[in-house]
Amino acid sequence: MKKTVVALMILALTFLVLIVVQIAMGHASNTNLRPNSLGVSETYQNPNTYLFGLPIEGTVLDESYTQVLFKPYAAPALYTTTILFCGNVQDQFVNRPMVITFRTQASGKYQGISCHALISTYEVKGDK
Repeated sequence: MKKTVVALMILALTFLVLIVVQIAMGHASNTNLRPNSLGVSETYQNPNTYLFGLPIEGTVLDESYTQVLFKPYAAPALYTTTILFCGNVQDQFVNRPMVITFRTQASGKYQGISCHALISTYEVKGDK
């Protein structure tokens, strides 16, 4: 009986030592970024923001910035959203529901307020 207990203790101790060695060899650290074949940095998240809503009012500021007031889809009675775009892009908006794509990260500033680069606008046509 004593030999069996001693054998189990040695087996358990050996198992624990192996686990400790494996953890120590893994270093428990994050891996480095893997370079791609082109040698350029890659973005792993979407840099764009999408808004589905109705443009209500557009104002051109200093001929170089456009401020647009939107009523987002499915919540127009609750709130409105104002977005400042870099450049005069007022001609790209119509008073119908649209999907607007713009850069999430600010592309410039107007009097200390960040402006965004407009990427695209798509008019959403309803069923008739």
